[in-house]
Amino acid sequence: MESSVLTSLSLVFLAAGFTLLTTSLMLSRRARRYRRGMQSLLQIGAQGLDPMNIPAAAWPVLRDAGWRSMTVTGHWFGAAVNIELGQQPAATGAGSSGALEVQVRSGDVDLVLRLQHSAKGGENWMFAEQIARVFVLLFETGVGARTEALAVSMAERARLSLYLQHDMRNLAQWVGWVCTDFAACQDEESLLTAARRLKENTPLAQERVHRLRTALSQKSGSDNPRVVELQLVVRKAAHLAGIDVELSGTAQAWIARGLLARVLDNLFSNLSPNWREIDAVKPVCRLRMIAAAQGHAAQAEIELVTTWPQAEPRLDSSKLFEPFTSGRPGGQGLGLYQARKSLSEAGGDLTAHAGEQGLTFRLRMPAEAP
Repeated sequence: MESSVLTSLSLVFLAAGFTLLTTSLMLSRRARRYRRGMQSLLQIGAQGLDPMNIPAAAWPVLRDAGWRSMTVTGHWFGAAVNIELGQQPAATGAGSSGALEVQVRSGDVDLVLRLQHSAKGGENWMFAEQIARVFVLLFETGVGARTEALAVSMAERARLSLYLQHDMRNLAQWVGWVCTDFAACQDEESLLTAARRLKENTPLAQERVHRLRTALSQKSGSDNPRVVELQLVVRKAAHLAGIDVELSGTAQAWIARGLLARVLDNLFSNLSPNWREIDAVKPVCRLRMIAAAQGHAAQAEIELVTTWPQAEPRLDSSKLFEPFTSGRPGGQGLGLYQARKSLSEAGGDLTAHAGEQGLTFRLRMPAEAP
């Protein structure tokens, strides 16, 4: 009887030991696999990827860890973001698996990161969550690095320097166009045409120079918001850029004239090189008033439609307003960002839509005093 009990106990201990050994080996293999995943994520972090490319680069690692889907939604420097990776769960089955949701906010970036796993708990979830946490940290670090770099460069003194630098670049670009126009003259008639254009543009250029001198001297300007006839301001900005605009409609805005001039200068200077070609399709500009609605004050709108440049690569519309990103050789990638930022400070907004035919910009601003 005693021998039988001992034998049974021996079998129990043997089975328990075998089970522990099997479990230990299984956990060891799983730990090694997840460790390799961690190393892969760290290698992605060392590549210096654009933050919005990190989710796609990390997805194979997350998928191997059992994550079924990942979405990134929100806004990236004013552009809507909607990234979907993996098999998205049905609405009714969203709660059948483990979930991880993180909000990433930094400067002009506001994103929500959601991950769905095939398990709710246990060692699978434990290891997968650690992988996901490393990825989240990697993503947050990338976003933070981009926005912090911008915050440093757009500190008060640096911000003034960037605006002035771009304003001076626009003015220098205008001087270059004047020189090009005169150098291309073949006879007295074309020379007179170029001289007339220069005479017409001189007051506008003097206005820009005065604005630069005021800013450089750090004097407080008297450029307060007022009623502005948009048709006149748009024509002036287009004329200074040396282009003709097909302009229709009328609208009035409540905005500082100098601020609006800077917005239009940055917009036209970024696009006008493509319009100055002889055979270029001229831009179309439409003005209209938007009546006040519940919860929204009346607005004035400028819609600018332009074809895609023929000789330059197309810049993704989500990158148009991202700072330090340019579609032009030698471009600083600040013009459109500064235009949108300036308009936002005045209570307006600047958006862009890319289509097969070209780009459509919409500038909205207050139509009357608050």
